[in-house]
Amino acid sequence: MKIPFIKAHGAGNDFVIIDKNVDIIRKSKKTIKNLCDRRFGIGCDQLILLKLLGQYHQVFFYNSDGSLGKNCGNGLRCAYKYLTEIKKKKKVVIKSQKFLHFGKKIGKEYHINVGEISLDWKKIPLSKKMETQNLQFKKIKIPGVIKIMTANIGNPHCVVLVKNIRSINLELLGPQLVSHAYFPKQANITFVQKLNNKLVKVLFWERGGGHTLACGSGTCATAFVLHHNHYVSAKIKVLTEKSQLETEVENKMVSLKGPAEIVYHSTINLS
Repeated sequence: MKIPFIKAHGAGNDFVIIDKNVDIIRKSKKTIKNLCDRRFGIGCDQLILLKLLGQYHQVFFYNSDGSLGKNCGNGLRCAYKYLTEIKKKKKVVIKSQKFLHFGKKIGKEYHINVGEISLDWKKIPLSKKMETQNLQFKKIKIPGVIKIMTANIGNPHCVVLVKNIRSINLELLGPQLVSHAYFPKQANITFVQKLNNKLVKVLFWERGGGHTLACGSGTCATAFVLHHNHYVSAKIKVLTEKSQLETEVENKMVSLKGPAEIVYHSTINLS
């Protein structure tokens, strides 16, 4: 069976987007993993499946290990660009598992509301009741740690504020934190360094995917908890490894602006 697909990326966070035979693909974790595999498939951080349901385009995010993700800010921007510019759809509303998302193009970049933040320990979720804005990892040494905060924006996130991000061994600390006992459903990890009140620098380690060049929901969760804890302004710029994103916090809602690029169109045979 030959399936058309789009390869896209947002700030280096790359995706395969498919809107045909979605239900067939969703039934096979093996197929999802093969599509995401960089050696034997197309290769991506996440697979995005789109399905028109009434007035909404339902989006399904799958991590490279085949597990289901619930939100993805960079993926949402790429999906919005695909639907509006490639498919020529009008008045696009994207529905993820928890939120409705409305996008717009601003210059050459794309802006979308990523979702509402929860700081409730049960909703993040954490394994037991604790202060969600001041976690302590007693057996894990994190160089220059200032504060460890958690939040949920469809996905669980752990944000580690440090003095100098260059001191972080991502390959060592990422796997230790992502599957820590505090996180029964694992958590996406962001290491962040504050440069000033409107500028931060980040590194990401995602559950189900490992190291990624950018993480949209992680960027939004980071912006929110830093603002909530009085470290930064409501509007900030976030320096990822290869690009720059912009966030805005309004009450509990966080929006994300940044690049969304279609890399190429092609087809792949699914056996």
